[in-house]
Amino acid sequence: MWEKLKILHQNYLELKLNEVIDYEKFSMISIIYNSTKIEGCSLSENDTKVLLEKDITAKGKPLTDHLMVKDHYAAFKFVQQEARKKRRISIPLIKEVAGLVMKNTGGIVNTMSGTFNTAAGDIRLAQVYVDKKYFPDFNKVEPLLSNLIEQVNSKIDTVKNDDILKLSADIHYNLVNIHPFGDGNGRTSRLMMNYVQIYLNEPLIKIFTEDRAEYLEALNNTEKNDDISIFRDFICKQQIKFYENEIEKYRSRDKGFSLLF
Repeated sequence: MWEKLKILHQNYLELKLNEVIDYEKFSMISIIYNSTKIEGCSLSENDTKVLLEKDITAKGKPLTDHLMVKDHYAAFKFVQQEARKKRRISIPLIKEVAGLVMKNTGGIVNTMSGTFNTAAGDIRLAQVYVDKKYFPDFNKVEPLLSNLIEQVNSKIDTVKNDDILKLSADIHYNLVNIHPFGDGNGRTSRLMMNYVQIYLNEPLIKIFTEDRAEYLEALNNTEKNDDISIFRDFICKQQIKFYENEIEKYRSRDKGFSLLF
């Protein structure tokens, strides 16, 4: 599988798709659609495109879904900007990304341990329970984040070949399982995965919404088996799917079209 990824990666780069007008923008829109859809957003891919390009809302769909998409786009643009500046990963950086993700849909949360604001990217001050799973106690969040960041930063300037995608998968898996924030952890983790990709001038990673069940299963099985290769292999398969789709679209661009009068 990893050998197939290597071949497709080379084929993808040889097509120079990133030089196509607005290709990166359309890739970002597609990734945003898939990422927000995984979180339950009702907007279609076309709704997402029209909203981000024309600022036109989808009739009959919730305002919060539109705000989620627009916040995700702003966060993605920020990630793109900071990664290209080669800004080192840090807790303040991750908090900035999380704050942008939740800017217009988050808010103040009052707990027994204190008050925090998800719209500002504050670290949570409460226990989080999701789908039969407890995440680390909030007192352990910052030390865990510091350890994760140290590990990633120690590799990010020297990592090569397949290990780049593995590093991107690793920051996603570990960040989402630390679950530092009251909300927006999945979106923030997927953005930080692409932060590594952009930092290293690699193609973006898309997790396809139709593979949501497999995605969650990979996250759960990685933890259950204490085996990071499970999640790395899932991300590898998603990237293979992305490359195959994009290469096929490019190669079939002139097929099946004829002038009509």
